[in-house]
Amino acid sequence: MRAFIFPGQGSQYSGMNRKIPGAPVVRELFDRASGVLGFDLWALVDAGGDAVLVQTQNTQPALFVTEVAWIKALAARGITCDVAAGHSLGEFTALYAAGVFTFDDGVRLVQRRGEIMASAVQNCPGTMAAIIGLTDGELLQVLEVGRSFGIVEAANYNTPQQTVISGETVAVDHAVSAVKELGKGRAVRLRVGAPFHSSIMASGADQFADFLRGVPFSRPNFPVINNVAAAVDEDPEVIRANLVAQFKSPVQWVDTICKCSAMGVGEYLEVGPRNALTNMVRQMVSGGAGVHAVEEESW
Repeated sequence: MRAFIFPGQGSQYSGMNRKIPGAPVVRELFDRASGVLGFDLWALVDAGGDAVLVQTQNTQPALFVTEVAWIKALAARGITCDVAAGHSLGEFTALYAAGVFTFDDGVRLVQRRGEIMASAVQNCPGTMAAIIGLTDGELLQVLEVGRSFGIVEAANYNTPQQTVISGETVAVDHAVSAVKELGKGRAVRLRVGAPFHSSIMASGADQFADFLRGVPFSRPNFPVINNVAAAVDEDPEVIRANLVAQFKSPVQWVDTICKCSAMGVGEYLEVGPRNALTNMVRQMVSGGAGVHAVEEESW
């Protein structure tokens, strides 16, 4: 079985659209998305610069459309999947790939998601950082230091050795400093514009739930493993609820890959820019065999 895995925010970079084979089809897809968004998405991704692309309301549609373009490019070569999963924003691409909603609705969903997320943190700026190489007890210790200064929480359980924390900037800063003081492990700040998957996003989750009610959902054509429980759901209403919960809940990526393995997945293909998920999954599957990123391949 082959799984498509789709990356989320932090994987974007200016010019990522140029990596996708099948230029005419890719450009047409970006043009279609631009009509939905009301601005030139190709120009933003191609030459807007990282400072513009990192803004949440821009990042989300940019990544979604880039990943969908890769799906189209792979399909043209006869490459499809049996199961899919996406990391945070990437879950929307996975659901689109499975036919849960249309491309135009997907663009509207991620655009609105980005706008809500950007708005939710205007009065409470935040950030995220990956904490690598600590035990569970040491991670809790680091979080306790940060919580003395504000909100900071575990947001992404990426690998057994890497957990992303999220929260108010000052609290994350002190947690990062606490890692350095431990003299063990390391902390890496992420290229994101908001404290995703933290309680700071709770008000945004309610707004997004209201928006989701107006978007038609269908049952998926193949299994999609969700972020909040690493489970497969077919009921469109349960899928909606999961996407709302995802706003403020940790991404259970370790459990997601365990679920893939239990389902018999033997090949993972990261569909999107860079290879962050590829590197994570290689740490969790035997020998790292059968784990690839589209940008690592020669097309």
